[in-house]
Amino acid sequence: MSQRTKTILGWVGVALLFLLIYLAWSIVKYILIAIVFSIILNPLMRLLDKVRIFKKPIHNNIKAFVGILALFVIFGGIISIFAPRVLSEFKYISNIKLEDINESLEYPLQMVDEFVFKYNLSTDEDFSSKEYVEKELVDLVGAGRVTRVFSNLAEGIGNVFIAVFAIIFITFFFLRERDLVADSVISITPDHMIPQVKNVMRKTRNSLSRYFIGVLIQITLVATVVGTGLALFGIENALLIGVFAGIINIIPYLGPTLGAIFGIFVALTTNLDIDYSTMLVPFIMKIVSVFAIVQMMDNFIFQPFIYSNSVNAHPLEIFLVIMIAASIAGITGMIVAVPTYAFLRIVLREFFSEFKAIREITKKVGD
Repeated sequence: MSQRTKTILGWVGVALLFLLIYLAWSIVKYILIAIVFSIILNPLMRLLDKVRIFKKPIHNNIKAFVGILALFVIFGGIISIFAPRVLSEFKYISNIKLEDINESLEYPLQMVDEFVFKYNLSTDEDFSSKEYVEKELVDLVGAGRVTRVFSNLAEGIGNVFIAVFAIIFITFFFLRERDLVADSVISITPDHMIPQVKNVMRKTRNSLSRYFIGVLIQITLVATVVGTGLALFGIENALLIGVFAGIINIIPYLGPTLGAIFGIFVALTTNLDIDYSTMLVPFIMKIVSVFAIVQMMDNFIFQPFIYSNSVNAHPLEIFLVIMIAASIAGITGMIVAVPTYAFLRIVLREFFSEFKAIREITKKVGD
């Protein structure tokens, strides 16, 4: 078989692999999440490798079980903080009467009407923001909408249960047999490329391990700072808002904005009795100021630390990568942009370093 034929068959194989990934994406995404969890737990697994019980190493099944237990402890802790607060907030919102909302919004909506008529922003002479808001609120809490919400919620819980079971099952085997992925890749790799592929996997594992651990630290810091800042201002449900802000912050650039919107919504729904004419703006500014400070800390301290220790890329480079990923795959693309880019840089460095442009782009890629 000629070299040209081998090359063509190789590219056909790659194309078929991508097609298979596309067709089986619902399963592939579980595998990818399990790989991420196994990478995050890799330091724990290496620590357990050193432990001896009666001078004998711990069995791989036990180490994998400890890793899964660690995941349950982490996520269980988050849920134990988050779930009661969320349920309490839903209960509070469900007890809010439309009349109370209309009354609390009367003054702000009056200002909106005055602004609209002053600058001729509406051609409808009978325009009333109050009537519009009342109609939207009725639609929001209408029987049909509530039924759809509960139907979607039930379906979502079923899907989450399946996803959790699949991810935990796959993660267990990845932890028990840590060379499973590597051996699978090596088995389909041409012999002359095996050393390079091993280098890619080793560097990728180290880089992504540092990245995901850094992200966990970032989530913790953002949640702590936001929760503490809001608590100092006397904002109710500061812990709930802080935890949500930390988790949603994994979405680059957009996450802090969503966190601030969520914080303002929760704070306002639990403080409908405030004087909107005098206290609304200061109340919102307290929340916005906390998120603004956290955003600056995240941009100038947290993220540079994470990226410099994992990706070693210029901030502008990271920004462009995230924007491109967002245009291709939306929020999901923004979340996976940085680790995917880190992997691609390692591959380019290992296989295409003869090109000067590639060497310049990937010159900071380390071990």
